[in-house]
Amino acid sequence: MKFPGSFARFVWLAICVVALIGALRGYQGESDWKMEEGLAFEMLVLGFPVSLLVVLGFMAVGFLLQQFGISLPASSRAEMITTWLIFVMAGCIQWFFALPYVIRRWHNSLNS
Repeated sequence: MKFPGSFARFVWLAICVVALIGALRGYQGESDWKMEEGLAFEMLVLGFPVSLLVVLGFMAVGFLLQQFGISLPASSRAEMITTWLIFVMAGCIQWFFALPYVIRRWHNSLNS
């Protein structure tokens, strides 16, 4: 049972890294929304449904910062990597910690 889980983690993380590398290689400059939105969409799919909460979190932070006259960081490679990392962390928590926990709990409740 350990090998399939480790393999799934490796494959999922590899797909995430490939998405990041592709976006960084295609990045054209300071305001390349095409690459950034493409990467965000890929990460939205890879981390669904928790990725929707990440997007809502970004929107809430942007709204709160706007109330104080501050904006989110400008478009850059560093901003893309940071955003990607947040999506990856949320996806890892969802797929490799929360979901197995829920499955174990459900399985144990059926056997009780």
